[in-house]
Amino acid sequence: MTASSFRSVPGLAAAVALVSLGACTTIQPPPLLWPAPDYPIFPVETSMSCEAMTASFIFSAKRAARLEYWMEVGPLPSYGTNMFSVDAPGEIAAERRRLDALSDLQRKRGCPVMEPVPAVMYERQKLEGVSAPPLRVRG
Repeated sequence: MTASSFRSVPGLAAAVALVSLGACTTIQPPPLLWPAPDYPIFPVETSMSCEAMTASFIFSAKRAARLEYWMEVGPLPSYGTNMFSVDAPGEIAAERRRLDALSDLQRKRGCPVMEPVPAVMYERQKLEGVSAPPLRVRG
């Protein structure tokens, strides 16, 4: 890139500086400037039965709970690299978006609805060995 290209595109120099500084920090990466896109619902998910949607929702809640748990406890011993702390936050955000999309789809189809936050908390309590109250489903 030349100096003239930095001047011709407003804000390009600032964006390049922000990205380069963000890569050098050892704390949190720079926050996103725009919200994350909605989780895509695939045709196979729209054709699932209510029971299949519930099973998919519970699987996603278990995955989010496991990721949150291991983020708090520390890196997985068998993960092999030090990338878990870098990869996991994005994976947790993707699972949360998937849970939101599935609960919206459950609502739209008239299925019993599970809320994402209580479902993840329930699965997290099961991981930690805490006796959790039964999970409620609105329907």
